[in-house]
Amino acid sequence: MEYFPLLKHRSDEIIKFIANCGIFSLLLNNGKVIHFTPDDPDHFIEWLNRKGIKNIKEQHTFQYEKQ
Repeated sequence: MEYFPLLKHRSDEIIKFIANCGIFSLLLNNGKVIHFTPDDPDHFIEWLNRKGIKNIKEQHTFQYEKQ
């Protein structure tokens, strides 16, 4: 477990994340969703990946077929 600078939650408290325009929505293990805007989004994504925290965007892909 480890903290990321300016984020008040440990890595083991974060279950999943999704990001858009540098704003991260983080699902915590207590069921709450928090929002975090890191100074360096690329570095934060690397940190999340190193900690094994799943990116929700990569889990769900939808394909639509025209009728």
